[in-house]
Amino acid sequence: MKKPRGLKVAVIGVGSIGKHHARILAHMPGVSLTAIVDPNETAAKEVASLYNAPHFTSHDSHLTEFDVAIIATPTQTHCGIAKQLLEAGKHLLVEKPLTKTSAEARELVDLARAKGLILTTGHIERFNPAYQGLKKLIKGEKIIGLTAQRFSPFPARITDADAVEDMMIHDLDLVLDLLPTDEIESLRAKGEKIKTKTWDKVSASLFFKSGIVAKVSVDRVYNDKVRKLIVTTDKGLIEADLLNKQVYIRNLQYPQPSIHHTKQCDQLTEELQAFIKSVKKGTPLVVTGEAGYKAIKLAQEVQKACS
Repeated sequence: MKKPRGLKVAVIGVGSIGKHHARILAHMPGVSLTAIVDPNETAAKEVASLYNAPHFTSHDSHLTEFDVAIIATPTQTHCGIAKQLLEAGKHLLVEKPLTKTSAEARELVDLARAKGLILTTGHIERFNPAYQGLKKLIKGEKIIGLTAQRFSPFPARITDADAVEDMMIHDLDLVLDLLPTDEIESLRAKGEKIKTKTWDKVSASLFFKSGIVAKVSVDRVYNDKVRKLIVTTDKGLIEADLLNKQVYIRNLQYPQPSIHHTKQCDQLTEELQAFIKSVKKGTPLVVTGEAGYKAIKLAQEVQKACS
């Protein structure tokens, strides 16, 4: 096997998401995929063989094989693995949600800061060209209200995560990103258990101190796929179709919507490139560990309000 060139990266967990991290990193300039880790040896070997990379069933004895890691394991394992790797001096991208609880997330964020390490989390919608286009369009405008909708048919892959943790957390992160200096004064939420023992359909209203109201709805037993973020400002309405990666604009003079063209991209590639660039050059993170913590904390408050 050739001597690794560039930043040595490990992918820990090669399930439905992790295997795509491996695929992209294997072809990324300036990066060497030096460890594929999964407790399922068959899965680890299968993915590793595609990219001529070493594979292991545990990272414990192979910490010298990599400089940075992608953690794409089940959520309940994130904190334990991330804590061990931060203690070992590794920069991390942890799939969303960062951890199972806000207390665990707080621990990781504080540890990364104390160690001077980069910690980011996979809120991939931040890299959606429709969201980025919307964010540019509303710059300098006064936000009056926000509406987020994320609907999909019932997933074939059943997890123990409810629709808040699995779906709504994306949109909660976007709302917090659009209103970074505002504070939530109160919230209301309603959840329905339809096909599982957890929340399958949830609607939440977030009331900010500024008077802005954000309405966020998710439904994983819907008959179609919908992912929309609509922002009303003092000048009009901007809708980001996050599924089809398009932006529509309606202003107060001309209510007929116009399409704002966006530069298309692969969001996961953009996310990984931003992480690697931050590690190599110290550029600011698009999604900080602190943002991951805040999204989890808000998600827990929504879950509590549903109970």
